[in-house]
Amino acid sequence: QKTLMIHIHREEGERVISGVKMISYHMCKRNTEDFNYDKTVISKNKTHCILDEGSMVDWIAKGHREVGGGTTAILTCKLYDALQENAPQLVFLNYKQIDKLQTLLAKHHCPELLDELPIKVNVANEKERKIFLYDGNENKNVVRIEDWLEAKGPVMEWALNLTSEASCQAKTVHMEDELFGCPDEALKVTSESIKRW
Repeated sequence: QKTLMIHIHREEGERVISGVKMISYHMCKRNTEDFNYDKTVISKNKTHCILDEGSMVDWIAKGHREVGGGTTAILTCKLYDALQENAPQLVFLNYKQIDKLQTLLAKHHCPELLDELPIKVNVANEKERKIFLYDGNENKNVVRIEDWLEAKGPVMEWALNLTSEASCQAKTVHMEDELFGCPDEALKVTSESIKRW
């Protein structure tokens, strides 16, 4: 009971979209021979990268890199039952509040770091290239990855069956309602709150 566990949480649909952006960035940055990306990367230079849409969808469906292993693999019925039975000290925190968590931890455990916070590294923000997807049709149309994700993102989890192993998703949705409804987007988990979900 002296240990506090913190689960940094991100809504699954948003996480998958971010993962797809990360995969596309990675594919365009790396040599095409790495991970057999040669069928996916059609063309690239210092400013632009064109990926084959069909091949990209195949990588997403496989749960490649950041797309795989998300919330649905962690927040399962088995986990919720174990939490309810064991009642650990657990807090769910929206990933966007990580700066506040860093500051709070540093304030109490390493105050010498307070002037250096927040510490952030997100290589996906280093957008050196514009990424496009080619749909393979005769018109040779390409679409920006951002536009493609805006159109396809909301149904991607379902269409590619990325949540086939998920369980107790209703509990997760109710937990997210409470978590994202709190002004500080932090939620202490109790046996009673799990029953409510």
